[in-house]
Amino acid sequence: MHGLGSVFSSGQPLIRELSTRLNAAGIGYFKFNNRGHDVVTGRGRHLAGAAFERFGQSVEDIRAMIGFAAKCGYRHVILAGHSTGANKVLHYAARTRDRRVTALVLLGPVSDIAAAMKRIPGRELRRRVALAERIASGDPQALVPRAWGFWSARRYLSLYRPGEAEDVFPYYRPNARWAALRGVRAPVAVIVGSRDEYLDRRPAELIAAFERNAPLARSFTGIVIPGALHGFQGRERALGQAMLRFIRSRGLSGSRRV
Repeated sequence: MHGLGSVFSSGQPLIRELSTRLNAAGIGYFKFNNRGHDVVTGRGRHLAGAAFERFGQSVEDIRAMIGFAAKCGYRHVILAGHSTGANKVLHYAARTRDRRVTALVLLGPVSDIAAAMKRIPGRELRRRVALAERIASGDPQALVPRAWGFWSARRYLSLYRPGEAEDVFPYYRPNARWAALRGVRAPVAVIVGSRDEYLDRRPAELIAAFERNAPLARSFTGIVIPGALHGFQGRERALGQAMLRFIRSRGLSGSRRV
């Protein structure tokens, strides 16, 4: 599952690495667009893309692709999402309890709010959220000030207002509930780059926060890819190896898995 504003065809070096390595292990590889692909898609009232998507609809996108995989003969699904894609696959697993999902892989699962607070003082971010709320009350699809990025008011709130459905990695908030992760029973792997430019803490601290809040997961695996940035550019081989080790360690490899 691609990240914010990305597309299914992005990251060709990683696509080649994963498709080759996983196929050799008897695992199918699917990568697909969701309604958040690109910055803007659609027309008229039916605008989508990262700037206008409604996060909750990602459940329908993922369900449709799992259904497609099932029609292709795959009985078990390992959901992997990068960046915002990680938010979406965790949200899907928590909301649906889909038994076809045998594991989750969260790649670069960084909180948008925590990342924003690295460059925007907390007081200013709260001011912007309050203004976005006023804009959204008049028209949810109206744009926030251009200096904040190209976002509809509703999308801005989804990204940056604490407690939204999209806020599934609330490690920046002491005593946060982590409701989505705490409800997941499937094995979980969290993979992060040691040089992820959006992190506000050491990678080991991030992984520890996830592990503390995954009490029902049948297993938890935390992996740091040395030297990797948020997008894992140049570290595709190490990432592919780490993902395959996780899959094999949980006995998840074999035929008809995707």
